[in-house]
Amino acid sequence: MTFEIIVVSAIIALGSFTQGLTGFGLALVSVPLLSLAIDVKAAVPVAGIFGWLVTFPIVWKMRAHVRWKPALLLFLGSLPGSYLGADLLKRLPAEAILITMGVVLVASSIYSFLSREALFKEVSKPITVGTGFFSGALGASVGEPGPPVIAYTSMQPWTADQAKSTLVFFFMLQMVGAITGFWFQGLLTDVVIGHVVKALPAFVIGMSLGMFGYHLLHTYKIDYHKIIHGLLLVIGLMLIVKNLPI
Repeated sequence: MTFEIIVVSAIIALGSFTQGLTGFGLALVSVPLLSLAIDVKAAVPVAGIFGWLVTFPIVWKMRAHVRWKPALLLFLGSLPGSYLGADLLKRLPAEAILITMGVVLVASSIYSFLSREALFKEVSKPITVGTGFFSGALGASVGEPGPPVIAYTSMQPWTADQAKSTLVFFFMLQMVGAITGFWFQGLLTDVVIGHVVKALPAFVIGMSLGMFGYHLLHTYKIDYHKIIHGLLLVIGLMLIVKNLPI
């Protein structure tokens, strides 16, 4: 049991560091690793709870940079998308959805690496709502709501602070529904709460180091957007390779 606590805590520390640094990635990093150490039915809500908790200090610290209107439009768009996502999963194989998302991520990342200007010059309401809708649909159908919104914020003519803070605020709003879903589905068990409580110190340490790392990016003028597009490129390639019928 002690070894399990150490492993879970180390994974949560890594995930919270990733999200503290980039604004996303806690669940993306944590769920696959946690599922190797604990039951996946516990791994998903544990990562989900920490993925929600990490948004609060980041949004509070960066509140002056949040693009409130686009974030709310993304969230509003995600609501009907979430409702229709389950139906989408019934009609299309999950693999086809994930491969399509992977192709979009790879294409947008390559474009952003080659282009010297942001893809969008200003915020477009239809594109913003559409991105939110796509995010909600993917979240409900295959459990991966993040990539569309991550790509969207990275292609706006925003500063790194604006992109990161807006992204995290959107996740804060969206995760309310996910946590509520965990509650109604009976997934917030004593085991899940126990893992969350025991991993809290590691979570705080990882998140703090990640936020400090983000500060270092500014100090040494490291291009935040290039890091994000690099991660998106890797994620996109992984989605394609993992879901190809071989």
